[in-house]
Amino acid sequence: MLANLEDHSSLVMALSQADIPWLRQLLKTALHNGVSIHTIIRMIKDALERGYRPRGHTAEVTDLVLLVYCLGGSNLLYALSKRLTLLSLHTLHTKMSFIKVTPTIGHIFVETVKKNTQDVVIAPRLQAGPFIRRGISLLINETALEEAAVYLPRANGVGGLCWTHSHLVNPTLYNYQSAINIATSLQSGKIHLGKEVTVVGAHIFGEDGLYPLLAAPTCKSENAADMEFVFNTVINGWRTAGGERDVGPLWSLATDGDATCHKAGHRVFLKKRLPIMSPLYGVLSNLPGMNLYTGEEDVTLDFDYKHIIKREHLHPVEIHCY
Repeated sequence: MLANLEDHSSLVMALSQADIPWLRQLLKTALHNGVSIHTIIRMIKDALERGYRPRGHTAEVTDLVLLVYCLGGSNLLYALSKRLTLLSLHTLHTKMSFIKVTPTIGHIFVETVKKNTQDVVIAPRLQAGPFIRRGISLLINETALEEAAVYLPRANGVGGLCWTHSHLVNPTLYNYQSAINIATSLQSGKIHLGKEVTVVGAHIFGEDGLYPLLAAPTCKSENAADMEFVFNTVINGWRTAGGERDVGPLWSLATDGDATCHKAGHRVFLKKRLPIMSPLYGVLSNLPGMNLYTGEEDVTLDFDYKHIIKREHLHPVEIHCY
């Protein structure tokens, strides 16, 4: 009898390392709960006869399910959940909150930034309960984008058009002629498909994560004036949406090594010298090389440190107060 138990124990341990998701999960749960060998064998038999529906999943499995849902949608997730015993979409919704970012269709408007500020940042934080107001840094960068025009049902419009030129055609689909106008404008080069997407997010000092405020396709033809417009639009959207009141004040805007962003950043955020009456002036004014110029309401310009180090070999580095 003892020999049989030892054999069963070895079999259970071997099976727990097998690459069978539902079996590995079943054995992990059973061993964690300290059930007997005979009970485990009965659980395996029941699972083979009636199917197994695990209740506990690791963070890795949850991340995998989220990736499947984002890339393939609910139909692919349903098929794989049946085959690999993954979480269902309903279970995934109970484990995390889904927030939809309003994309930019056509030109960039402050209303889009306001809506994302309210839906993505303010509303979830207010629902979570009391929190400490902290300083905010706006982060801007570009990321890869599939060059394609897509239909967005919620807006009944065409997305994926570059924001700098899409005002030359109406992206809303009122009728068949609307689609023809967009296709003709793309073919003639009047408007363009976005090569990348410009993303602006809000980072809260002292916390992890990034809250997207703007996602605008770009054909990479922006000049410094265009980027100034983007900076000012995002700042105005944050403030008019109540971001400073409900989350925290803007302290800085950070960008990478893009020359156009640098030029626009110097115009917007190096406009005035830090006043003598500022509580920071007494400390910062005595630091050699410190740049005391800021934007409106003392918002400062920040750069990705990797690009600062890279430029150190080309010309002296300017230190900014932030």
